[in-house]
Amino acid sequence: MSSPDRKTARLRWARVSLPGARYFLTVCTQDRASFLTQPKASADVRYALNTLQSHGDIEVLAASLMPDHLHVLFTLGVRLSVGQVMAKLKTLSRDQGRAAWRWQQDGFEHRLRPGEKIEDYGFYIFMNPYCARVLPLTETWPGWICPEPTHFAFTAHLTPSGAPPTEWLEQSDQIAARITTGSA
Repeated sequence: MSSPDRKTARLRWARVSLPGARYFLTVCTQDRASFLTQPKASADVRYALNTLQSHGDIEVLAASLMPDHLHVLFTLGVRLSVGQVMAKLKTLSRDQGRAAWRWQQDGFEHRLRPGEKIEDYGFYIFMNPYCARVLPLTETWPGWICPEPTHFAFTAHLTPSGAPPTEWLEQSDQIAARITTGSA
């Protein structure tokens, strides 16, 4: 069975990059292969995010490195467009193309509109591994990246080990519904 024609060239043509705007980005591995939580791949993705941040291309607000995809919430810098950030992230994280795994050609991006709360997106990103049942609520996800936890009020309510309270699963479903329908 062949994949549907996604008309990705048209998506790239309509992409808007606004310096200082906040973006929610999801990129998946090719064929959803589970490589990203392996130590080398995880270190390479972290390196790519740190490099983009240290060059002022993005300010990472939150990210979650899942086995087969990455969610990242960031503020765009002035030097690169969103497409260039995505390309640089993909290139740097694959060890300049030498990694055994590949990214899918495209990714999902959403520019947060005025009034959309970074709290909702940060919470969604944080809860993603728990909602996907990758680990129990009693454990801390090692793929969570949040350079400034004070950006998010929910981080003050984590357990002492950094795990979420049980009741957050239901709340996460509600926030995910708002984010995926564009009503966040």
